[in-house]
Amino acid sequence: MKLDELTPGLFRKALDLYLERAYANGAVPKRATIDTDSLATPADVLALFSPEISPNPGGDDVRRLVLRLGNQRYPHMKMALMEFLEPGEWMWSVDTHDRAPVDPASPDWEAWQELRIHNLKLKARIETAWRKNGVPTARVVAGKLGHVEERGDGPLVLVVDDERGLRTGAVNILRGEGYRVVEAASGLEAIDRFVEDRPDLVVLDYEMPGMSGEDVCRRLRDIEQAADAERHTPVLLATAGMVPLAEVCSADGFLVKPYQRTLLLSFVKHQLPVEKA
Repeated sequence: MKLDELTPGLFRKALDLYLERAYANGAVPKRATIDTDSLATPADVLALFSPEISPNPGGDDVRRLVLRLGNQRYPHMKMALMEFLEPGEWMWSVDTHDRAPVDPASPDWEAWQELRIHNLKLKARIETAWRKNGVPTARVVAGKLGHVEERGDGPLVLVVDDERGLRTGAVNILRGEGYRVVEAASGLEAIDRFVEDRPDLVVLDYEMPGMSGEDVCRRLRDIEQAADAERHTPVLLATAGMVPLAEVCSADGFLVKPYQRTLLLSFVKHQLPVEKA
């Protein structure tokens, strides 16, 4: 989607679908109440959003536009517009905005994890409703690439992401450049594929329900150390938020989501061993 296609009608549809699910009790707070009748142009819609810049080490900063709407249980969730795959191509997404570090030893740990799971499920319901009603989510934008068949015998990359649209986009970009690709939708599946396929590089989502990317990364390192102490498989952690560096010492690099074609390919090539790149 181009930003000049962000019509008031499309915004009203996206907003209604969001609020119906985020506030199932019908009690929409004042902060999430928007007078959509006053919107006449794409510029009017864009004026509702606040710009956010995510630093991207080794590449251009990632731009996105956000509108904080919250949900019944958590006031900080956002509607977001993000550039995805190609510069100038935007997608709709829900940013759960719940990545604050909480010490596992804290008495709030279990409640915080339960809330994050709630937010992730809500995000999935909203984005599914958007996709089914013509609002371009990651799956819709990635679908424009079409299915890319694997060809050649390039390096093998494992792509791990619980969001299907983001995962599919990355897979198709890499296959289009001659890489062989296997994919996983969860931490446990990623560990299974890592053991079975022994990839040359892993692109790993940092924020996944159940088992975080850092948890997965540490387990991959343990498996690798036990099997072959001299082998080191590069792991790129992909995240839409800020990651405390002290928590991710086992990763080799960081990639800001949503994926951009040129940056994804550049980071993958840079991290591969010389004989594989």
